[in-house]
Amino acid sequence: MTSVWTRRRFIAAAAAAAAGTGLSRSPALSDDGWRAGPLQHLIPAASHDRVALKCSFGEPLDFVPELRIGDRLVAGRSTDTERRFFSFDAPGLEPDTEYTLQLLGGGETLCDPWPLRTFPLPSAQPESVRFLAYTCAGGHPEAGFFLPLAVRRRLLRRALSFRPRALIAIGDHIYWDQRTVLYNRGEERGRRSREFYERIGWLDLSLPALGTSNETSLKAAVGPQIAELYGVMLRSTPSYFVSDDHDYYENDDADPRMVTLPPDRYQVDFARFTRNAYLPEFLPDVARPPAMSGTGAGDREPGISEAFGTFRYGRLAEVLIYDCARYLSLKGVHAGLVPPETEDWLHRRTRDQAVAQLFHVPSHPFGWSAGKWREWYPDVADLDDGGATVSRIGDFAGSNFRLTTEREKYFWQEGWWRQHQRLLESLTSQRQRAGIVLSGDLHAIGHSVLERSGNMDLSANPVHAVLTGPLGTLTGWPSAARGTPPLAATAVVQDVRGETFEKNGFALFDVTPSEVTVRLFAWKTGEPESAIDELEPYHTAVIRRD
Repeated sequence: MTSVWTRRRFIAAAAAAAAGTGLSRSPALSDDGWRAGPLQHLIPAASHDRVALKCSFGEPLDFVPELRIGDRLVAGRSTDTERRFFSFDAPGLEPDTEYTLQLLGGGETLCDPWPLRTFPLPSAQPESVRFLAYTCAGGHPEAGFFLPLAVRRRLLRRALSFRPRALIAIGDHIYWDQRTVLYNRGEERGRRSREFYERIGWLDLSLPALGTSNETSLKAAVGPQIAELYGVMLRSTPSYFVSDDHDYYENDDADPRMVTLPPDRYQVDFARFTRNAYLPEFLPDVARPPAMSGTGAGDREPGISEAFGTFRYGRLAEVLIYDCARYLSLKGVHAGLVPPETEDWLHRRTRDQAVAQLFHVPSHPFGWSAGKWREWYPDVADLDDGGATVSRIGDFAGSNFRLTTEREKYFWQEGWWRQHQRLLESLTSQRQRAGIVLSGDLHAIGHSVLERSGNMDLSANPVHAVLTGPLGTLTGWPSAARGTPPLAATAVVQDVRGETFEKNGFALFDVTPSEVTVRLFAWKTGEPESAIDELEPYHTAVIRRD
C-alpha cells in the first residue's frame, strides 16, 4: 500500500536524507553537495519573463508544495494521481535577472535554494551565449542496450561543466516501444521484451495513462530514464526537450503489419503523461503563433506548446525547435513531417533577419540517412533480398549495405522531401546569416556543409548540418541495427567538416553577433571512462556571418 507523506514526516525525512541517514538517493541528486531532500528530479524551463518547473518526490504528499521565486510564492499543480509529481509556472518575471528559487512545504524548506536566470528581452542585444545540445539520452538501465546511467551522468556533468546558458535535448528521451518491439522484431526479441516489460512495467494499450495500472507502469519505466538520469543536475539550466518517435512509445515503423506514425491514441496519451510529469513544455514566444498544433491544451499551463518551441536570447540567437513525429502527415505529395502552420512559422522566422544567428532544430536530421522510414529522404538500405523495400531494424552487425533510391521505400511520402526542400530554400536564402540545422536521432555525431540538395544549388550560402551526439547509446548504432552507418543522403552533396562517428557525445555552440563556434565532443565504450571528465572537442568550427 502506498504511504502518504505528511508535512512532519516529509520534513523529517528530508533532514535525515541530508544527514545521510534517511532516504537513499541517486548519486545525481547529491554529487555536488546540494541538499535535495526527498526530491527525485527537477528540470526548469525559462524565457525572458517566465519560469516553469517539473519535479517529483519520492513519496506522495498530503500538502501542496510551493515554489518561492524571489519574493513570490507559486503553488504547485499535481500532474499525477499519487501527488508525487508537480508542475510550477511563474509568469511576470523580470528579464535577464537571476532569481533565487526554493521549494517549500508547510512553511518549511524542502531543499536548498538554487539560482536560475531569465533570458534577456527579445529586443535586447547581448554579446554572447552558449548552449548545449545532444540526442538519444533515454534507455532503461536494466535493458542492457544502453549506457549505464553513471556513464550518461558523467557525460552530462562534463557538458554542464562548460556552463551552458541553455540545454536542448533532441528526442528519444525514453525507450519503451510497444507494438514495434513486442510484435515486429521477431519472436525471440518479442518474448524477451514481454518478460522484461512484465517485470518492470507492462502497459495496457486499451487503458488511459492516468489513474490506472498504466500510471504505475509508466513511472517504473520512465523514472530511471529521466528522473534518475537528470536528478537535480539541470536545476539552474533552462532546458528544452523535443519529442521524437520513441517518445511516442514506438519506433517509426512502416510495413504491411503496422504504421506507427502519426501516433495513435495510446501513443499520444502515454507521451503527454510523460511530458506532463517529467519534462517542461515549451514556453510562449512573441514570434510563435499561439494557435499552432500542440499549443493551448486545457490541461496545461496557459500558452505552452508540447511540440514546437523557441530558445530566444535577445536579438542574438533564435533556435526553432520542432517535433517531426506527432503531427506528421501521410498525404503523398502534400505530406509533411510538420503541419502547414508550423512550416509557415519556420519560413517566417528564417526570413526575418532581425536576430543575428538563427538555428533550426528538427527532431529528425537534415543531410544524413540510415535508410529509416520516416526520413526526409527516399533512401533505403539495399538489403539484396529480392526487392524488399521495407525499412528494417535487425541484427545487421558486420553488414555494410549501401543506400539506394532505386527501390521504392515502403509508405515513404514524397511530400516529406518537398517540405525539406522548401525549408532548405529558406535557410540558404538568408542574406547575411548562414543556415544552421542541429539534429539528433541517428545515434551519431558529425558536422557537414550541405552544398546541393536535389536540383537545388546551395553553394552560394551552404547550410551547416550538425549531428549533436547521443548520450545513451550502447548497442543501437545504425551500423548494427540497420547494416549501414549514417551516410549522406543520395540526393545531398556534403562537404564534411567534422567526421561522422557512431560515438556518444554532445555539442556546444558559442554564439556572438558575428559568428557561431561549434564544438563536438565524442567518447565510446572501450575508451577509459575517466577520460570523460577531461573530454575535449574532436572538432571545432567557426561559422561566420556575412
